[in-house]
Amino acid sequence: MTHDDRVRLWSALSDAFVDNDIDYPAIARQLAGYDRTAVKAAFFEEVAPVCHSNLQTPIPPIWTAFDSTWLADTIDSNLQARRASRLRRMRDHVLVAYLRFRLRGEWSRIERELERT
Repeated sequence: MTHDDRVRLWSALSDAFVDNDIDYPAIARQLAGYDRTAVKAAFFEEVAPVCHSNLQTPIPPIWTAFDSTWLADTIDSNLQARRASRLRRMRDHVLVAYLRFRLRGEWSRIERELERT
């Protein structure tokens, strides 16, 4: 998968973290053609660590969409930090485990829509 493909994947998945009605069928349509295992990994390990706080703040700053340039730069930075630091990998492993629990409903809705496409 090219970096541009990954950015499109990340942008589609980030729509699940906006403070607005989430259009799960639209997300699934954007994800058509991507490997389901890669999509799930990207959701929990790459996008969620960057975007989850938008859902946990009293007044979320992102209502309609994340900026794709900011999103890609932030995810790339996080991935580079993981590769460079064992401590960061351990910290992120714990965060991802929490996010898998916390966001299981959101992923389930995306997965249901993916099965329909």
